[in-house]
Amino acid sequence: MVGMFERGDGDLGIANLFISDLGGRNQHQQYTAPFGQEIMCFMIKKGTSTPRWQSLALPFGRDVWIAVMLMALLLGPIFFALSRPRVTRDEKLSRQSMAFIYLYTFGVHLKVAQTQLPVSLSLQIFVAFLWVYVIIVLEAYSAKLVSFLTVERIPEDINTIEELYHASIPIYGNTRWYYDSFALAKNEYIKKLTERYSILREFEDSYKHLMTGQAAYIASANNLMYTISLYAKNGNPTLRLLKECFQPYNTALGVQSHSPLKRNMDQAVNWVREAGLPYQWRRETLMIVRQEKRTTTNDSTDDPESEGEKRVSFSLEHLEGVFIMYGVGCGLSLFVFTCELPFTRVP
Repeated sequence: MVGMFERGDGDLGIANLFISDLGGRNQHQQYTAPFGQEIMCFMIKKGTSTPRWQSLALPFGRDVWIAVMLMALLLGPIFFALSRPRVTRDEKLSRQSMAFIYLYTFGVHLKVAQTQLPVSLSLQIFVAFLWVYVIIVLEAYSAKLVSFLTVERIPEDINTIEELYHASIPIYGNTRWYYDSFALAKNEYIKKLTERYSILREFEDSYKHLMTGQAAYIASANNLMYTISLYAKNGNPTLRLLKECFQPYNTALGVQSHSPLKRNMDQAVNWVREAGLPYQWRRETLMIVRQEKRTTTNDSTDDPESEGEKRVSFSLEHLEGVFIMYGVGCGLSLFVFTCELPFTRVP
């Protein structure tokens, strides 16, 4: 397009042109008034879903689970130590074994009503704060559990440009302009990406590499959002954007240098921009693509009008983690039972 302006073969270039002098572009053409803003982003393959059986552990992060486990281990000895000095007939808990105390605190964690309540003031204070702790922890876990059981979770391994660089995967684009942008960047990781950048004019060629999970593609953010919608399967995206982008630009149309059309085009572009039409057209384009995908695949799961009417029934896939945990418990109890048999005496 820039070459056509230089040769006088074109009068107006309608494209998402970045306003930049990179590569001496502004020596061969001029820009109209900007109609929007763009930013360059990277696109990679969307990861596979986290197995459903892991959903039970997802409501809490690793640090929270470690804290909960430590609390569960410490509660037994603390409870036992507080009950020992007050061995009385009224304080039944003081005469119980450590194993009973652990089962008692475990039952509290499951919000099971306990028939044996503490009598001494110190144990009453301890158990009262234990109840408050358990209620808050369990309510937080329960509130998050439903969403993790029903919503598909995709782990995101690459999100920043630094992580992309360390992944050592090739970067593809459809023009040398991105290579020049890498070379002029101040970010050392972006600059080093020039070593792995390759030009593929047809996106289908890049898509084949992307779907192997061992490549990334660079373009403007809106271009990539359109591409993600276009290549979705059954309403589910197969590609995703990295969270970190770089180098924002104003976007405009292109005209010849010293073109008499520029003045009128600037006025027209300003009217379009002030009316918010570029944003509206972009939104409508994405909706059209999604609608066409639903029509061709007979899929209506992402229809915004029916979003509020959708209901999720728990299937075995959603609750497989519970059955696995129960099976592990049954297997462990059976193993302990077989170990206890040689030491069991029949009266």
